Amino acid sequence: ISVGLMTEASFLGGLPFMQSKVPSNENPLVIGSDFSGIITAVGSKVNKDNYKVGQRVCGMNHQQSVFSEKGSWAEFTITQEKSIVSIPDAISFTDAAAAVMPLFVIHGLLEVFEKKIKGKERIVVIGASGGIGSMLVTMLHKTFADYNLHITGVCSGRNEEFVLGLGADRVVDYTKGPIEIALKKGAGDETALYDVVFDIVGGKSSYDSGKAVLRKGGSFISCVGPEAWIGDEILSTTAMLSWVGQVLWYSGILNMIPGSHPTYYMVAPSDLGKDTYSKAFENEAIPHVDKVFPFDDIDNLKAAMELVRSHRVKGKVVMKLK
Repeated sequence: ISVGLMTEASFLGGLPFMQSKVPSNENPLVIGSDFSGIITAVGSKVNKDNYKVGQRVCGMNHQQSVFSEKGSWAEFTITQEKSIVSIPDAISFTDAAAAVMPLFVIHGLLEVFEKKIKGKERIVVIGASGGIGSMLVTMLHKTFADYNLHITGVCSGRNEEFVLGLGADRVVDYTKGPIEIALKKGAGDETALYDVVFDIVGGKSSYDSGKAVLRKGGSFISCVGPEAWIGDEILSTTAMLSWVGQVLWYSGILNMIPGSHPTYYMVAPSDLGKDTYSKAFENEAIPHVDKVFPFDDIDNLKAAMELVRSHRVKGKVVMKLK
């Protein structure tokens, strides 16, 4: 059995210069990146002490054109030793596959956060009910339990109980107006300010809201950048250059200019960050799987992709292959 994960973006989109190639009849594209399953063969250069035939693993292939690795939407996939981690017996294939992309991104987010954490930080997660955001709330709650963090999740009101159940202390409904207004409302007449804003949505609106509620010296940490839902479409060359220019402005030039603006971090991890997976599995930080689709016909594929592209998924969507 293997499980292919539906990521939160479309499969032709992605960060600039990291997009998938355009498929054709001559050069078909096997899409998908995340997977879990059982090793059926091991190459001669693989460390046999680490990985063996029959072992349960999960991992991620970079199927974008610059990496040219094989996609995972197939009965079998070829991957590299550096791109997989072992799955504990207590973790199902479905949960392991669903955890791959969130933990890959969260590894980059937490690399920044762990350098700054002192304890009792007030944190905002914008996009707290999606696949990455929901897992981030869980990781912050479970793996940093000794730091007494205060976590506020931003999502739609219909997902409030879900996000609170993940460990958030408070939820702000983005459908009820500018989120900075609700975020600033503290106890009584107190104005609430925050130390860190994690941005899982992207775009100018998220940055403006984060800037408005961060205390002086606060950190705005994004895995998306200045364009919301960066993976929804193939970017033109002009759009790519615009995105890169904005990131350089926010995370490079602006950070060097004195002022009241927050420190901006754009996270684009490149390695799997196996220690983050170990922490998650040890703390039983498991993603919520909204729906599992069988990988058996085109209608299921269309339904799965439409659900993901709606940005209304609570947690992750998984496809099951047999």
